[in-house]
Amino acid sequence: MIAAIIVEYNPLHNGHIYHIDKTKEILESLAPNQDNYVIAIMSGNFTERGDIAVLNKYTRARHAILAGIDMVIELPAIYATSSAEYFANGAMQIASKIKNLGMICFGAECDDITTLYETAKLTTSKEYDRLIKEYLNQGLSYPVSSEKAIQNLSKIDPNTVFSPNNMLGIEYIKQATKLGIKAQLHAIKRVGGNYNESELNAQFNSAKSIRKAICDGNLNLDELKVPQYVFENLTKSQVDYDKLFAIIASNVLTINNVYEDSEGIINRIKKYSQTTKNYLELVESVHTKRYTKSKIRRILLHIALNYCVNDLCKIGKPNILAVKQDKRHLLSSIDFYGDDICLNQNAYANKIYNIVSNDKITNETMLIL
Repeated sequence: MIAAIIVEYNPLHNGHIYHIDKTKEILESLAPNQDNYVIAIMSGNFTERGDIAVLNKYTRARHAILAGIDMVIELPAIYATSSAEYFANGAMQIASKIKNLGMICFGAECDDITTLYETAKLTTSKEYDRLIKEYLNQGLSYPVSSEKAIQNLSKIDPNTVFSPNNMLGIEYIKQATKLGIKAQLHAIKRVGGNYNESELNAQFNSAKSIRKAICDGNLNLDELKVPQYVFENLTKSQVDYDKLFAIIASNVLTINNVYEDSEGIINRIKKYSQTTKNYLELVESVHTKRYTKSKIRRILLHIALNYCVNDLCKIGKPNILAVKQDKRHLLSSIDFYGDDICLNQNAYANKIYNIVSNDKITNETMLIL
């Protein structure tokens, strides 16, 4: 049986290995007498937080293989830097191209898949959409509007909806249903540091706390709690945000619309990109009660990557980043038919990544490890 997991590995840490091991346990329980495989659908060089990966996608794909993944497929940059709905849609499009897929396994704060399915159904109702629009028109942010709509329509604990991994899990369910995917969906309960935890203090540190420690120059293997092969690739300040700021400030002058900007945030970015001194100042200046910082960072990345309103396209040919030497037969389980638009977008994203990151991509060919 083949299981798919959707990941970022930014960077890969011991909590991710726990997720991989639990996925394999479920696989073994569902198909004890079969050859079982785990395929990771992984964000490339840019992430859903609207940030730049601390290590390039090939480095992280190699780490995934060493951690026990059999094959790594790239989630195209335009989907990887999207809000939860389109992030999940891209991941499920790729999942739908895996022949004989039996399971999709994701980490979540809530591992009650029935509750997640109920929430997914509620958030696709017409009344939910009506309330969302009503609250947005009052100037509230989307997360606040969604929370108020849920509270009005059900007794579901808002934490079930608004914990970060739960939100993605609910979107995976919605998009898998939309695309007619028959594979079973399983949620593995997240353990260790919370998703937004910024300090190193847990058995399984959050990726955010690890990234902060790296930025602060705290490169202590025992404190970071990452595998040795990941630790060997980590150095302080991998990303040059001054270069990213320069690209954004230049690009924004010549574009009229930006992907995922339906509210004219680009006008605020145009204004403040010419008066602020750096990337962080720009994010703070554009930020308002209505626009979350994550949304702003994503739109800033879309500007850097030249993603306009109509650039979101269906995923044609998946990009395989890495495969185990003895699992190369898995390549025959992937549907490679379709256009190359996302692949062309990814090639441009690679160039931007090489400008702003110290972990350069030097060879854009699939790794066989």
